[in-house]
Amino acid sequence: MAHGGSSEDNPVSLNVAPMVDIIFCLCIFFMCSFHFKQLEGKMESWLPKDKGVFGDPVPNPILEEVRVFMRWDESTGNVIRKVNAKLVGSDEELGGIMEDGIAKFKSLGRPDTPVIIDAEPKVPWKEVIKVMDICKQHKLEKVELAAPMPGAWK
Repeated sequence: MAHGGSSEDNPVSLNVAPMVDIIFCLCIFFMCSFHFKQLEGKMESWLPKDKGVFGDPVPNPILEEVRVFMRWDESTGNVIRKVNAKLVGSDEELGGIMEDGIAKFKSLGRPDTPVIIDAEPKVPWKEVIKVMDICKQHKLEKVELAAPMPGAWK
C-alpha cells in the first residue's frame, strides 16, 4: 500500500500517454497550418487607372505653397526654373515672383507659407544654393527643400 489506496479504488487501468501524444501532434499540426489574416497595410479598393500619378498631369495645379521647380537641361547646360508652373528667366524675376506669391499668401492669412525648392537630382547644388540666396535677398525666411513632384515637367 505504497500508493495510498487499494486496487479496488481504480479497477480499470488506463494508459493516457498515447492520447497525450496524439493531442500534442494535433496542436502542432493546427499551429503550423494556421494563417493569420493580415489586416494592417492592405485595403481593398478599386481606383481609376487613368487618374492620379499614372494619368495626365493637371494643367494648372493650385498649389498651397510657392514652389520653385528646377530641372537640368543637358543640351544647353543650364538650369530651367519654374515657379508654380510659370517659366522664369532671370534671378530678379524669380525673386519678384516668389516675393509676390508669399505676399499673396500672407494677405490670405497664411503667414507660414514656405518657399519650396523642388530640384531634380541632376541639378547642381550650386544652383539650388543660388535660389536660396535669392530667397534671403528678398527676405523670404521660410525655405524648404523637397523631392521632385511626379509629372511636374511634362
